[in-house]
Amino acid sequence: MITDIAQQLADFCEKFKLKEKTFKCFEEFYPINCEDENFLNGYEKSELKPVFDGHRFNIHHSFLPPTVDTRIDLYTENSLVPVGYYTLQTDFDGEIVDDFFVIEGEKYSIHMASHFQYINESLPVGYLRRNTIQYPFVSYLSLAGTLFMSKKFEASGRFVLRAYVNLRETGEEHFEKEFLKKSKRFLKMMKNYYLENN
Repeated sequence: MITDIAQQLADFCEKFKLKEKTFKCFEEFYPINCEDENFLNGYEKSELKPVFDGHRFNIHHSFLPPTVDTRIDLYTENSLVPVGYYTLQTDFDGEIVDDFFVIEGEKYSIHMASHFQYINESLPVGYLRRNTIQYPFVSYLSLAGTLFMSKKFEASGRFVLRAYVNLRETGEEHFEKEFLKKSKRFLKMMKNYYLENN
């Protein structure tokens, strides 16, 4: 009996060509949205490989009629885990009800909040006063991370450089050791990231 139901569902999807319809809708969906530079979270469309992921029959929605969801997963060339997906929802007559597109991964991804939290555990509160010798360095660190999260990579790199210059000019002896160690580790990570990713 289960085999019969599975075959009926497969026949239903084939009858309305839901797989083909989903790929066609995905290809039409992209040009409408691609002008937004954040649309693909740093990826180019050519870097993402769409792979059919299957059909899901939803017969018990809380407030919606039953739908068939056909999903395409998006992989990068070397990824075993999808970085996003596109789902087309149709009713049981094969008519499109809705679609949605999600990018879960980010190409240029450093979890900046965790790095700031790690550094700030050792940040002496006095360094936040504008008239202290350490204030410019702390500001440069903050701006490097904030601009990175805003995808202003060139500007972020500029503040990484300024932090290095400021540290050399100010002298490492003027900074608390644990804070300095964590800050230098952060700057080195940022510098290497920019060099590796051009």
